[in-house]
Amino acid sequence: MKTEATTQRVSCTGARSGEGPVTWGQYAIWHALRAIRPGDHAYNVPMDGPVSPPLPLETVRQALGGLLYVHDALRTRVVETPGGELRQQLDGEGGAPLHLRPGTAETAAGIGAELRQELWGRAFDYAGEWQARFGVVVEDGLVHHLAAVFSHTAADAWGLPRLMEDLVALATGASREQVREASAAELQPLEQAAEQRSARGQRLDAAARRHWRTAAAGARAPKDPVALTPAPEDPPYRRAHLLSPALPQALARLCPAVRATPPTVLLAATALTVAEWAGTGRCGLQLMVNNRFHNGLARATGPLAMEGYLAIDTEGADFAELLGRTKRASLATYRSAYYDKSALEAELAPYAEDPGVVFERSCWYNDQRVSPLPAPDPSWDPSAAPAATLTWQPATDHGGRVSYVLHMADQPGGLEIAMTADSRLFAPAEVERLLRGIERTVIAEAAAL
Repeated sequence: MKTEATTQRVSCTGARSGEGPVTWGQYAIWHALRAIRPGDHAYNVPMDGPVSPPLPLETVRQALGGLLYVHDALRTRVVETPGGELRQQLDGEGGAPLHLRPGTAETAAGIGAELRQELWGRAFDYAGEWQARFGVVVEDGLVHHLAAVFSHTAADAWGLPRLMEDLVALATGASREQVREASAAELQPLEQAAEQRSARGQRLDAAARRHWRTAAAGARAPKDPVALTPAPEDPPYRRAHLLSPALPQALARLCPAVRATPPTVLLAATALTVAEWAGTGRCGLQLMVNNRFHNGLARATGPLAMEGYLAIDTEGADFAELLGRTKRASLATYRSAYYDKSALEAELAPYAEDPGVVFERSCWYNDQRVSPLPAPDPSWDPSAAPAATLTWQPATDHGGRVSYVLHMADQPGGLEIAMTADSRLFAPAEVERLLRGIERTVIAEAAAL
């Protein structure tokens, strides 16, 4: 039976419905996406991979429908009222599109990658549709590859493992009721909003905003910033990707020796490199925090990651001391990244013209790694490791609101450090110098052991 390229529907009925105020995460993401329209599709959250062994199309369709049933966030629309208030609307009946593409076992991966890109490249209607779209590569009624894309108002990267885990359970025989019941203690978006408005939630919010005010009071702008004049043909933003084959093994050797986690080591190396570039002896930036250590959120899938204000003084510190400072600063930041952003913006209004705060709030860091480190190799020789490779790609302008964005990510062949930078502040050579500086710091510390 030949499969035609067509669009069908994944349906969900009999699910819970409701309406209420948005969560802190929904509010923050919705406003961030609105600021970068029409490029907001760049923040869609993709998930894809092979289906092995292949499964019947109807089995996959039923599993996807079960996923919609289990996770309220995928059935939640964010609606702006005529008065400008944001509300979440949870639907109990409806569906999401399922795009079918013909392909064989040999061609499924390539076709699946194209399908994922196609689904990712269109923004969602946050008020008018469910926040998920699906695609499959099918041959003779069997699915060889699955692609799914979620709106950032419904998921973030840290929620993907839970979505994948539940989808596998549904596809291998578990009922949707069983899967939902297994995580009954997890707070769905409506419960999250209620918890955030409780006495406990208000205490967390107040403490987080105090931390932000303290960090803002010490902000510093770069000394003698270089105001570049890009050529007319230059893009407003550039994005560079440094893929380092040596960094995973360097971290595997260094982290146990200094009793620090990979996030702490990478943050310390970043702080040292950025502070040197800025000439301030301080690195201030926005750190993305997944917030799933809070009660009832360990396995939540909706948008929970929010930025915390990280400030690290680097003056007079060797790398060992800097690790301690980074650990203390990052822990304070992690505790202070769960808050009502509308209230925070009002409290930070007096700092709106402060050049240090303006700069530090335009700098972002997001550690997206999920893979464990390799086992330490006693014979590892950094001088013999393959050299890092640097590539450039087009970049979104993030609404013109950022100076730079740093991402740490797992990639085949190594650890990737990516930087999106304002072309008026960073020439390509400066971007490369910063990326290689972070890598060089970690490798040098590991090699010195």
